[in-house]
Amino acid sequence: MKKVSLEAILILLFLTAIAFSAEKIGFVDSDKIIDNYKGISLLRQQYNKLELEWEKEAQDKKQEITKLKSELEEQYLILSSETRKKKEKEIEEKQETYENFIKDIWGMGGKTEKKYEELIRPVIEEIGNVLQKIGEDEGFTMIFDISKGNIIFAKTGLDLTDRVLFEINKEFSVTAAETEETKFYVFRFKDVGTEAESRSIGRQMSNLAKSGLDKFEAFEPVEARTVSETMTLLGFMNEEDLDDSQIRRIALRLQARIIVFGEVQVSSGKIKLNMKWMDFNKGQDIKKKDFSIEEKDKLEKLAQDLLTFLGREIREK
Repeated sequence: MKKVSLEAILILLFLTAIAFSAEKIGFVDSDKIIDNYKGISLLRQQYNKLELEWEKEAQDKKQEITKLKSELEEQYLILSSETRKKKEKEIEEKQETYENFIKDIWGMGGKTEKKYEELIRPVIEEIGNVLQKIGEDEGFTMIFDISKGNIIFAKTGLDLTDRVLFEINKEFSVTAAETEETKFYVFRFKDVGTEAESRSIGRQMSNLAKSGLDKFEAFEPVEARTVSETMTLLGFMNEEDLDDSQIRRIALRLQARIIVFGEVQVSSGKIKLNMKWMDFNKGQDIKKKDFSIEEKDKLEKLAQDLLTFLGREIREK
């Protein structure tokens, strides 16, 4: 889901001025609020699931056109002029239908844009309600949004971002014990160098990491079939060939909270692991952490170091 700007509500939220000698002005970071809203992952799942269905439909339409073109090319010489014209007309009509579908879904004011606005509207309204109450109860004259970098300096204590987050996340603190299992996926680590590749260290490490995360309480792996289907839909083949941006694109459609990937190499008598990971409950940033063990040590030790680190980071509030 794309970044949210609450300009319509937050850039300049005028409230009833209270009888103070000086204006009281506050600010919020709307991007931080949306990224840390505990319900955003569920909204993202709903949005991505629907967009994935539209992408599959678009791919089917395109494949049908490709098939018809191929058939026409193969049979061109044996078809009568009339039959060729009929097939060409059919292809043109299907091409027009495909292009209209793409425009209807992803064009300006299309279904993806409308669906996004539909899903996020209640969150925006709730943020507006919280700010309205804070403003009226505490005598703020206006509240600005600093996510666009509009404010260079502000006194400590005027930032209302964390207060808004606390209010809109209250409902999740009550039902935290009843949340669904945490979905995760570990992409195959890339083998860097011939030695790591010959020993398939990347494959071994990804399997150890998957197995370890699966033992975390309430953790459940995304099915490999689901990942494979998503990659095919996006035009990607091998997991170990994916770059960071491609993994991010896939991750946004997997409906998972935790994504782990990276690369391994053998150098100077050590096995080195450069791990990258994403926790969608804490935003969409790619985080990094390096690990290493002596080459004589077992890979299980490297996996344990990785899992210990992840366990601490995932559970950190």
